[in-house]
Amino acid sequence: MSSIKYRINHNPVTYDHRTRTYKVGKHAFESYQDAKSKQWQCEKCRRAFASFKELRSHKTNNHSY
Repeated sequence: MSSIKYRINHNPVTYDHRTRTYKVGKHAFESYQDAKSKQWQCEKCRRAFASFKELRSHKTNNHSY
């Protein structure tokens, strides 16, 4: 995963055994599905997306000049 899109936009889901929650960045979620739905993030407006396809569509529609 050395691609530029992963280095800039991807926030991997990690499990914290101490708190028993899934973490994406600074946010904690009870279920894996909730955490996975927030793993792609726009670097301009910081909105979270479930897939890279949704992120790319958002960037094209909202941030293209």
